[in-house]
Amino acid sequence: MTSTSPKRYNNTAIVLHWLLALLIIGLLVVGFLMPDLPKTPLRKLIYNYHKSFGLIVFALVLFRIYWRLTHAVPDHVPGSRWQVQLAHYAHIFIYALILIVPGVGLLASAFNHGFNLFVFHWEPLFAIDKDLAHQIMGWHGVTAYVLAGLLSLHVAAFVWHQFVQKDGLISRLWFSSPRH
Repeated sequence: MTSTSPKRYNNTAIVLHWLLALLIIGLLVVGFLMPDLPKTPLRKLIYNYHKSFGLIVFALVLFRIYWRLTHAVPDHVPGSRWQVQLAHYAHIFIYALILIVPGVGLLASAFNHGFNLFVFHWEPLFAIDKDLAHQIMGWHGVTAYVLAGLLSLHVAAFVWHQFVQKDGLISRLWFSSPRH
């Protein structure tokens, strides 16, 4: 590590990472289960919450990217050149997909029912085209599955670092205990 690189991420980055992780896991699980729900008012409510939290994730990841680009981060964990490059590109693809998945979902809503952000409703931005909205939603699902797969690899890499390499990777992105 260079003398200018911190040993761990700052508290804002850590909170954003874990908050986004929880929200995204919840959205993926609910999103994969939603199509099988019976068509009831509860299903409509779940869809609206899914869209609302998706928009929150979209905004939070934009802020997370801004924060990442404007604040010092720890150096890469030592590893072979290909491992470091793979980790670098995996993070870029994760950020991109975290923006693309809700973006595509919102685009589909823009051609369909419009959008509810909890209790606030916006009418569709474009002329209603349910066939186009359905096609776009197909891409929303495909990109969500790709994101889920990439996040699974991300978690597998963490497990490998933590339990095989035992390099203390988690200490860089976990809440530190208060100093006594």
